[in-house]
Amino acid sequence: MTDERGFEARGVGYFLSVFAVCCLSSGLFGQAQTPTAASSADVAAAVPTDSSTVAQATPPPADKQAPPSPAPTAPAPVAAAPAAPAARAADAKPPDEIVPVKGVKGRWGTFNLAGHPEYTFNPFDPYHQNTLKADYPMAGDWFIQVNALNTDVYKSRSNLDFSKVFPGAKFNSHNNFFNENVFYGIELRHHADVFVPSNFKLHLDGVFDHKQDVNAVNSGDFNNNHIFDAFVDIHLFDAGQSNFDLTFLRAGIFAFQSDFHGLIFNDEGLGGRIFGEFLKNRLRYDVVYLKLFQKDAVSGFIDFSKASRHQVGITRFTWEDFLVKGWNSEWTVHFNYDPRDIKATGHIAGLNTVYFGNTMNGHLGRWIFNPAVYGVAGKADHVVAGAPVRHDVLAWMGLADLEYPLDYVKFRLGYTYVSGDSNPNDTTDHGFDSISDAVQLFGGPISYFVGEDIKFGAGDLVRANSFYPSLRAGNAPANYVNPGLQLMNAGMDVTFSPRIQMALNANYTRFNETGSFPTATGTNANILHKDGGIEGNAFIRIKPFLHQINQNVVLDLGVSALHPLQGMQDMFQTDKTVYSTFVALRLVY
Repeated sequence: MTDERGFEARGVGYFLSVFAVCCLSSGLFGQAQTPTAASSADVAAAVPTDSSTVAQATPPPADKQAPPSPAPTAPAPVAAAPAAPAARAADAKPPDEIVPVKGVKGRWGTFNLAGHPEYTFNPFDPYHQNTLKADYPMAGDWFIQVNALNTDVYKSRSNLDFSKVFPGAKFNSHNNFFNENVFYGIELRHHADVFVPSNFKLHLDGVFDHKQDVNAVNSGDFNNNHIFDAFVDIHLFDAGQSNFDLTFLRAGIFAFQSDFHGLIFNDEGLGGRIFGEFLKNRLRYDVVYLKLFQKDAVSGFIDFSKASRHQVGITRFTWEDFLVKGWNSEWTVHFNYDPRDIKATGHIAGLNTVYFGNTMNGHLGRWIFNPAVYGVAGKADHVVAGAPVRHDVLAWMGLADLEYPLDYVKFRLGYTYVSGDSNPNDTTDHGFDSISDAVQLFGGPISYFVGEDIKFGAGDLVRANSFYPSLRAGNAPANYVNPGLQLMNAGMDVTFSPRIQMALNANYTRFNETGSFPTATGTNANILHKDGGIEGNAFIRIKPFLHQINQNVVLDLGVSALHPLQGMQDMFQTDKTVYSTFVALRLVY
C-alpha cells in the first residue's frame, strides 16, 4: 500500500512540476511578446517600416527624439510606447554607473526568534545584544568591549621533602592552597572587527589576585593587584588590494607566546610588536621586542619595583598548510640578553644566547602530529668567587606529540628529549633551558611534574608549567648546566557530551645525565641514577549551563600523583609519593 501511495504521490508531483514549467514558459513568452507587438503596431505610424527590431524595442535618447507628428492621433501612442522599454534601458547600466547602496539606519539592530526587533539592553546579560560586549556601537563607529573573569582554585597538595638536604630550611610537607583571581579588561576599538578589521584598539587587562598558603616554602595570605596588558594596536598598511592582508603595530605592555606549545617563550613585558599576514592569512609574521621585568614571587605577575635589564627579541614566521593542507608550521629565532649585577664585587654576569627552531601543529590525514625541535647557542657567565667566568652554550631539545581521534575519544602519545650537561665542571654548557616557558602538554597544569612548582630548597627542580629540570629559581636567568630529561606520555581525551570532558595521562621521566649540578641556593643537586619518576593524572571539565556555544560557567576537577624513582630519590633523599588535588570554578562575563 505504501508503494502504491508513493507511486501516486510521485505521479501527482511529476504532473504538477511539468504543469508549472509549461505555465512559467508560456507566461514568460507572453510577457516578452506582448510589449513588442504593441510597440510595433504603435510605432509603425511614426517611424519607417524598414527600421530594425532594436530600434523598435529601444527608444532613442530623450535629447535626440524626433518631434511628435502633427497628426492629432499620433502623439498619444508615440508617447506611451517607450514606457516599457525605458526600464529595460536603465537596467542595462554598466557596473561603474550603479549607485552604491547607502548605510541603513539601525543596521546594528537585532531581532528575536519571532521577528520582533529587540530594544532592550541589560549590561549584566552577555547572551543578548549588549553595548558593553561590542555588539552595538557606543558612538559612531566606535565600540567598547568589557570582559570579566573570576577563577577560584582550591588545591590540596603534598610536597617532595627536601628537609634532609636542607636541614635548616623551612619546609611544609602539606598545604591547602587557595587562589582567587578576578580578571578585568576593557577594549576600545574603531570598527566592529567583524566585517571590517579595526584600525585602532586600546586594550587594558588587570587582575586582583588573592593567594593563601602558597607552596612548600612560603605560606600565608597575599593580596596583589596587577596590570598585565596595556597596549595600543594601530593599523599600518595593507599588503594586497582584494584581501585583508593587514599589518599592525602593537605598543605597550602585552603577553606573547612564541610557538604553538609555549616551549621557549610565553611571557609578558614592555615593548613593541609588528605583525601581519600575506596570501589570505596563510603566511603570518611577527617581529617582537620586549623588556622583561622581575616577577612577584607569590603572584607570578610583573613587579615594576624591581630593576631588570632582561631583553628579548623574537622573529616568527608562520606558514599554514605547510607541505599538506591542515598542517601548520612556525619558524622562530629568539635573542635573549639577560645581564645580572654581581652586587658584592660590582661585576656583571652576562647572558647572551640565541634560540632557533621550528614547531608544527595540525593534521596529517586522520592523525594529529605536533613535532618541535629547538637549539640554543651563545655565551653565559657563571659567578665564581664574585667574578664572572665565561661559558659557551650549545644545547637542544626535541618533542613529538601524536594524537589519533576516534569518534568521541582521542588517544595521545608524547615524547620529549631535553639535552643535559654531561660535565658540569667544564666551560661548555649542554643542558637546555628556555627563556620563560609555559606549556600545556602531558597534562599541563593538571600534571604534578609539569604543572606544579617543585621546590628544592629556595630553588626549583622544575618551575610551574614547565618540564625543563633547570634547577633555577623563579627570577633567576636561564641555567644551561642541568641534567636534561626524557619524558614519555600516554593519554586520552574523552568527550562524553558537550557538557562533560575528561583527560587521562601517564608520564615517565628520566634524567639524561648524572652528576652533581649547581643550584640557585649554592647547594648541588646530586643525581646518581637516571630514572626520575612516574606519574598519573586525571582531569574532568563540566560546563553545567550551555547556552549556544559559550563557556561562561566552567567547573574543573583534577587529581595527580607522582612517585619519585631512584634519580629523584637521590636528589631529595625521599621515596614518598606526593599528590595534588584541585577544584577550579571559572565564571566569565
